Amino acid sequence: MLKELREKAEASFKANGFPSTKEELWRFTDVSAVARAEFSGAWKPAELAFQPLGRIVVVFENGKLSREKSNLGDLPPGVRIGSILDLVDPRIGSLANSQSAFVSANTAYFTDGAFLEVNDGVELDEPIHLVFLADADGAAFHLRNVVSIGHNAKATVVEEYIGEADLSYWTNAVTEVFVADGGKADHFKVQREGTAAFHFQTLEAHVGADAVFSNHSVAIGSALGRNDIRGKLTGEGGEAICNGLCLLKGKQHFDTHLFMDHAVAKCNSHELYKGILDDKAHSVFCGRILVQQDAQQTDAVQNNKNLLLSRKAKVNTLPQLEIYADDVKCTHGATVGQLDDTALYYLQTRGIDPQQGQAMLTFAFANEVLDEVKCKPVKTYIEGLVHDWLEKVSV
Repeated sequence: MLKELREKAEASFKANGFPSTKEELWRFTDVSAVARAEFSGAWKPAELAFQPLGRIVVVFENGKLSREKSNLGDLPPGVRIGSILDLVDPRIGSLANSQSAFVSANTAYFTDGAFLEVNDGVELDEPIHLVFLADADGAAFHLRNVVSIGHNAKATVVEEYIGEADLSYWTNAVTEVFVADGGKADHFKVQREGTAAFHFQTLEAHVGADAVFSNHSVAIGSALGRNDIRGKLTGEGGEAICNGLCLLKGKQHFDTHLFMDHAVAKCNSHELYKGILDDKAHSVFCGRILVQQDAQQTDAVQNNKNLLLSRKAKVNTLPQLEIYADDVKCTHGATVGQLDDTALYYLQTRGIDPQQGQAMLTFAFANEVLDEVKCKPVKTYIEGLVHDWLEKVSV
């Protein structure tokens, strides 16, 4: 089954190749640099440091599971964690089955990834930290992850991608998340790849009845990257919460494409994405909410807000609603602006220098997203990353 899936994906990738800016979904993001690059770097042990965010840590170094650096001993009852190669799930590819070049390449060539299964009724109080380290120059890392949260189960999962600065490599990840009826999955993604790296990930989630799926994404690293986040609400009472924060400087380019499918009635989705851009950075946000004909009493909110710290920074934002039901409450909006000069002046009259005042106001802008992070160790860690980034941006 998996062999056939891989062969089909490889044929699709070879036949269709990478997308171009002539395609609507890619018109603001040019991936020709990835298409031109040759990725043939040899595997080596990673020499990067990381900060564990919980007792359970699964570490992948340059595309392969490191049992020595992972901590998988004494797992709670009803929890299975390991390599996707050892715990092959027949559901692989059932969600991420699009003809996207990046999904096809991942399906055809993935070498490892994480498998996590939480049985029915099991509730985990501490986060499970999946760490992906990359410092092999010229390499490509195709990582496949499956997260399965059972009926009335609860888990927090953190995917963190860490890369060596100035090295050129390609991280291409796919994560499929299954949340059964009554389940709750809090998913975090922290991307801080190298400054010359390419980073692309597709996240697909199916959310059952009375289940909750939340995704919080923070993008700081990579020269060129994209998140494709796709969710489907398949049972009444389901809820999806998607928040994101994108911090870009230099000539970084990052693209977020979000698609939320309300397939049944009485479901909620709430989305808040913020971008902070300095120098000549460029961000793209394209969010689409689909409310199908039978999805009455849908409540959906989508917002994209962007703060430009430089006049040379650029944002393309396209919030979209596609509604086929008549008993719904749906809103969407987008803003692009700069720091308020009046607020900066007020802080200066209180003895705060301009650089510190800018940092305070910029952090306050980001904090609306950070406040949605309920897991304390994860929130503290992300806040530290934001503060570190603010100290490095130009004034």
